[in-house]
Amino acid sequence: MAKGEHAFGRPTRRRLPLSSPPSSSAGPVVVERDSGLPAGPPDPEAAAPGLRRLRAGGRRWTFALLAAATLIAGCFAVQAELDRAAELLLRTGVHSDGTVLTVRQPRNGTYLEVGYAFGGVRKRVWITRTSDRRYAAGDHVTVVTDPVRPARVRTSDEPNEDQATGSAGIWMLIAGVVLFPVAVFRRIRWARRLAAARRTGWYPAEVTIAPDRRLTAADHGPPDLRISFRGGTTINARGAYAYGVAELAERPRREVRVAGAGENLALLFPAGVKGKRPYLVPAKAVIDR
Repeated sequence: MAKGEHAFGRPTRRRLPLSSPPSSSAGPVVVERDSGLPAGPPDPEAAAPGLRRLRAGGRRWTFALLAAATLIAGCFAVQAELDRAAELLLRTGVHSDGTVLTVRQPRNGTYLEVGYAFGGVRKRVWITRTSDRRYAAGDHVTVVTDPVRPARVRTSDEPNEDQATGSAGIWMLIAGVVLFPVAVFRRIRWARRLAAARRTGWYPAEVTIAPDRRLTAADHGPPDLRISFRGGTTINARGAYAYGVAELAERPRREVRVAGAGENLALLFPAGVKGKRPYLVPAKAVIDR
């Protein structure tokens, strides 16, 4: 500040001391103090749309977090309902003697073909084994049939829950468990970008976007960014996501407003670049070792 620069990171005009070069390693390294913002004041007109876009990005991941929690809770709700229905059938169903006719053990579980009598008619039904009991052909079991819906059958030991509903519950749990930590991480990152943008303000700059050269033409990986401020200050950065930036690639000197620092950069493109509203690209400053 005393030197007339709004501290955003280390200005590119300063070189690293030769006595302490960074250790050699492949790939870019994210740095919190990579470049400095220009000495001029930030653009006050960019603050409102920029912060609005940042808040919108954070809200999306808040909704994703709530969706993940809902999926996890839904899985337990589905399982609880299956258990309740199976217990109710055991108490209120029609009990009859049955015999195990066949035992099959494919990779996805163990299945019993059970013969029994219901309403004076001999029937056969496949039961999914979920207990620890071992079965062999000829074993006697107690079959419980729903008098209202005779297709609903279980044994005293095997609930024989609906497999489609059970599988749906499992997939809900998997989706929720995978999405939850991702949503938490992303929500934190967007909150940090918002705080950094509020601290630094939005500075006019020009940016050249190019795809990562290590990727093939068919890939849509995070793009490399060359940000040039008025006065010669530059920042080498990389987009946090590839989505929405591919069509801006290979087009130099795009007008942009930049806010934040280090891993929490935000680039606000003017309305008309991708749509009717200003378009925000999250990014992080990098240096190549």
